[in-house]
Amino acid sequence: MFTSLQGSNFADNTRAVCIGSGRFMRAVLVPVFRALDSGVVVAQTRGTSFASACAATKGKYEVDTIDSEGHVDTTVFDLEAVGSLGVAEGRAAFLELPDKLPQLKYVGFGVTEAGLQSGTQVIKDLAEFLQAAFKAIPDNELSIINTDNFPNNGDHIKKLVLELDWVKSDDSSAFRGYLDSKVHFHNTMVDRITNHRAGDSLVPLTEPLPAKAIAIEDLNGALDAERLRKIPGVHVRTNKSEIAKDYLLKFSLGNAVNSAMVYLLALSRQRTANQFQKFPIISEYLDALFEKDILPALIAGDVAEQEARQFYAEWLVRMKHPHFGLDNFWVSQNALLRVYVRLLNSVNINVSHDENYRPSKFMAFATAVALRFLTPWQPDSKREASTVFVGQMDPIQNGAPIFSLTEKTWNYDTGLTANLSTGKYEFDDGENGRVARLLWRASQHVLEASKSSSNDFPKSARAESSSEVSSGVGVAVASVLSSVKGFDLTNDAYASFAADVAALYQRLVSGKQTALETLEDVLRNHHTSEYLATKEEVATFVREAVASVQIIDVHTHLFPPSHGKLMLWGINELLTYHYLVAEFLQTAHMQVEEFNSYSKEKQA
Repeated sequence: MFTSLQGSNFADNTRAVCIGSGRFMRAVLVPVFRALDSGVVVAQTRGTSFASACAATKGKYEVDTIDSEGHVDTTVFDLEAVGSLGVAEGRAAFLELPDKLPQLKYVGFGVTEAGLQSGTQVIKDLAEFLQAAFKAIPDNELSIINTDNFPNNGDHIKKLVLELDWVKSDDSSAFRGYLDSKVHFHNTMVDRITNHRAGDSLVPLTEPLPAKAIAIEDLNGALDAERLRKIPGVHVRTNKSEIAKDYLLKFSLGNAVNSAMVYLLALSRQRTANQFQKFPIISEYLDALFEKDILPALIAGDVAEQEARQFYAEWLVRMKHPHFGLDNFWVSQNALLRVYVRLLNSVNINVSHDENYRPSKFMAFATAVALRFLTPWQPDSKREASTVFVGQMDPIQNGAPIFSLTEKTWNYDTGLTANLSTGKYEFDDGENGRVARLLWRASQHVLEASKSSSNDFPKSARAESSSEVSSGVGVAVASVLSSVKGFDLTNDAYASFAADVAALYQRLVSGKQTALETLEDVLRNHHTSEYLATKEEVATFVREAVASVQIIDVHTHLFPPSHGKLMLWGINELLTYHYLVAEFLQTAHMQVEEFNSYSKEKQA
């Protein structure tokens, strides 16, 4: 492993080593290095599938590009060497590369968000590789260029390397100095939609190269910016504020729009993201979310309004590619992280810039539908991994299947399956099961109350009041949202947003409406005038509203004592009743003991 595939020695122009062999690496960064006339070595971090296949073809690998007409263009790229860090001999050979590559200049790094954590094996591999470079080629300036879309990823990777125990030790002070003076950890943003060739997961399938495929921050002039800018799709940022705008456009606009629709589509039994164009209400919803929440945040981040609108229009065109739709379930992974980074970041920005801002119902729906996706529909997945849960898509409407009834189960990721016929899908909440279990408990209360609800009072003495169910859901949703950085429930903007999310989530898990039907209500009510000018308008609105809902929540504890038992039914013993008693005793002359001696009817 890691020996030249083109000759007995590495070519003199072998200036790039890439850690990671993912699609972004092969479809974006390796082509950039090859355009710079640099030979490239690629290290697969786990397994040997790509390394073995590429070695068998003497370093050649293919990338497919499919246009809107369905035409596929295949490009072949040549590598100097390949190998795997997942086997001992491969890792040992990898750490010898700096001694064999005197012209080494670039280190590509693409390991997914899971690899960008403290103490991961791939961070240790990178640190030891840089130590080998420090010993073998200490005068070479190295540029670390990352293909994982993580805000300020270069700064983050450097921090992770410096956190390693041996790097922090007194013996490594010279190495730390080398990292500061000779190694440049560039912040980057990568944007090219990729999948894989049908029947061959080793061959990337990509959209046509977008205008901005990769943005690289270079504040110290370590790169040949002029030469890089001549490569299609490459942008070099020499001002700190520029990459911040790239992140906002990518994460808070492009990716946010994706996250706002993929959970909805998955629950609606749609397999790929490009199917959103079949539902006009989804486009209406995305437009409203863009106008009310996303655009104000972009403008607050110094993105020009026209630039934001142009990016949004271009993104929707890319999402509609008829021959290139990403798997909704695959995109839905790491749901909470995606919601936090992509959607709720706009909420944080808007709250900090505008004291009158309140998150829209569309932002609340986007968050609630993601939580609905993360809600287990059965207590056990029957899998060995305790963090794998089984969810349930919405029922088919109007009895008309939108897919073949013989639809097969497919693996959308390692160990995770989905099936449009049964409506079942497996998922990992990315939080070691904490959030899924929390939502499971909350949803069970909702479903039990939903089953017991009727025109008559519940017959079961155990049936919980609607106020108790709502408070349980509210606590669960607030707990999930509180883990978002900056989410402050003492701030009215966040508190009202959490209440909106909880209300929508409760509707989504009640089983009485599909996610699309709930969205229809959100859109319809959004268009209703907030202010009614006359009593007649109020009366008409109330009659229509009452006629259109399935359940009416009557706050019976507000009825006067003349209503007898009706007044007492449904009192929440843990909240409303005790609150009213406390209010009464604030001003009453009697003592608590006397009050407690009365019957409940007399207390009321």
